Amino acid sequence: MLEFTGGSPAAAQTPLSSLFQTAAILRIGTGLLLMTRYGLDAVQNAYHFFFQEKPWAWVPAFHEAGMPYAHLLAPIVALIIVAVAVSWTIGFLTRLFAFAFLPVVITTLVVLQHAGSPRVEAAWLYLIITVTLLLFGSGTVSVDQLFRLGQSGPKKRR
Repeated sequence: MLEFTGGSPAAAQTPLSSLFQTAAILRIGTGLLLMTRYGLDAVQNAYHFFFQEKPWAWVPAFHEAGMPYAHLLAPIVALIIVAVAVSWTIGFLTRLFAFAFLPVVITTLVVLQHAGSPRVEAAWLYLIITVTLLLFGSGTVSVDQLFRLGQSGPKKRR
């Protein structure tokens, strides 16, 4: 049943309704998807590349794309992806990690478009989501909101 209408700040809101009124669904869903589709595999491959000296497909791909120090840049990108995914999933310093992820996703977009890859659409979506989270932050259901990170000044009580 509909309990209230409009944007009355005095109306009682449940945490579940707050979840759907913010960017939290976008942030959590994207963080989990980024972690499962790219992050976990990238970090495992980076570990095997560094410590077991196994070949990794990202290093030659980075080198072919003309990126300097591909053997160092690929593991750094893998760590950035995992850090961003964890940050977005729990809502910790969302804007900072969105800003850190912006060069990665823009470079990925440029390289994939140049190569004619079918994953260009995914790169565009990650870019749009990154810009959205950079502008709007983590939302009300997040660690940022729990500790009031990124807010200007203390709130006044009435």
